[in-house]
Amino acid sequence: MKTKLWLPVIAILLLTSVDSIGQTWKLRRYELDAYLAGVAFHGDIGKANEPFANMINGFRPSIGLTPRFYITQRITVAMDLAWLMYGGKDDEVSSHSRYYSFNTNAFVHGVRGEYFILGARGPSITGAIYNRRGMVNSYNQIFLYLYGGASGVLSKAKVKDLANDGEEPINNPGYNNNLQYTAVFPVGVGLKWSLDPRWSIGAEFGYCFSLSDYLDGYASEWSEYNDSYYTISVKGILKIRNTREGRPVFKKLYR
Repeated sequence: MKTKLWLPVIAILLLTSVDSIGQTWKLRRYELDAYLAGVAFHGDIGKANEPFANMINGFRPSIGLTPRFYITQRITVAMDLAWLMYGGKDDEVSSHSRYYSFNTNAFVHGVRGEYFILGARGPSITGAIYNRRGMVNSYNQIFLYLYGGASGVLSKAKVKDLANDGEEPINNPGYNNNLQYTAVFPVGVGLKWSLDPRWSIGAEFGYCFSLSDYLDGYASEWSEYNDSYYTISVKGILKIRNTREGRPVFKKLYR
């Protein structure tokens, strides 16, 4: 009789503990990413007829921050704040009778949504440690997600005419050396590896298409498309605790 009474009690305790483990994400709903990225630009200046070579030709380093908030365990909203550099160089024998190079510095600021398809209440790949009593920790878990959003880009490009001692092609009607502001729309995929309660590392690959043809400072008369660029990044991710009311806790940040 006593055994029969203990069975429902044990079942209730197990269900309660499983539910509490499943809800621990609500106590760390904020994250801050710091990342180092590479940008491969596709515009009018460069090896337009050689897409793979053009990826290397215009590759430049960039840095950024991404504050993030978990709306649900699968859905997040994030800001993207980045300093981008990108560039490119024509072939010396260009089909358009020019030999230009350019370098651009840009500030990107925008918002994006993220949807986790692996690791959050679904299929997961984990390196959790077990002993005879069960699971010791639930960290070392892999998360896979998709993202998309909208950003503003404030950029300034400088173009050089390499066939004319590196002078700016001021007299070319397609050249625009003014400060530019336009919208870009990033889409991509990301991977995150949870190390412990405080830290994760991650990587992303994305594509950004813009509403401008002047991110490189030049729009050719033969141009049919606006400028775009690819990004690849590696990041360190800090998980920030919050109160049960949802407010972030910055005291004892490393606890």
